[in-house]
Formats: sequence, C-alpha cells, structure tokens
Amino acid sequence: MRVTLFLMMAVLMLSTSSCEKVSENAVKLSVDFTWENMKPCGWGNPQITFSGVPDRTKFIRIHMFDHAYSYDHGKVEFPYKGNNTIQKDRFMDIQGPCPAWSPGEYEITIKAIDENDIIIGIGSKTRFFPEN
Repeated sequence: MRVTLFLMMAVLMLSTSSCEKVSENAVKLSVDFTWENMKPCGWGNPQITFSGVPDRTKFIRIHMFDHAYSYDHGKVEFPYKGNNTIQKDRFMDIQGPCPAWSPGEYEITIKAIDENDIIIGIGSKTRFFPEN
C-alpha cells in the first residue's frame, strides 16, 4: 500500500511538474549514496548505488537537488548496462554539495528510462551535508 501510494504521488508530481512521461506501472527503486571523500563546492557526483531496476531499462537519469537552499545541482543521463553502482566523480557536470552556512539537504533521484523515453522506475534518497 505504501509503495503504491509513493508511486502514485511520484507519477502525479512528475506528470504535473514536467513533460516527462511516467509509466503507470513504474516501480520503486532503492537508492543510497555516500559523501565519503567529497570535498565541498567541487564538481562531481558522490558514489551512488541503486537496485530494483526493471529489465527493459535503457537509460538511467540522475538528478541532485538541495532542498535546504532550493538549488538544482544538475542531472545527467547515460545508457544502462546493468551496473548498479555509479562511482564517485563519474559525472563532473553535477555540482557537488556546497552549503552556504548550515547543512544542505541533498536529494539524489534515480530514474530508469525505457526505449520510448518513459520512466519505468524511480527512487530517491536524501542526506544532509555535512552529516555531522
């Protein structure tokens, strides 16, 4: 029930806030990431792991957003070849965490995209930086 409600909310939010197409059968992806060895205010993604990717996934889209400062840190899309770990700094066009005076609240969202550019899986994780 909770997963179904989450997916329905995600579909509603995505369909009303952008022109992305989301499958009504989209699955929830499990997402985690670590700030280990991340320097503040640099460029590059943290190490990200995810699971639950549907078999027909052709692309993965990553997006990082800081809710504390309402700042978009960028997004990137790449062909999915079955690897569920994105190494730190693989994508240098994502701006790393850079809170001005108090911890930022960073959300990383992963979307699984099929050959028709339809989102068939979505998940996210939020962490503060710095965490201590």
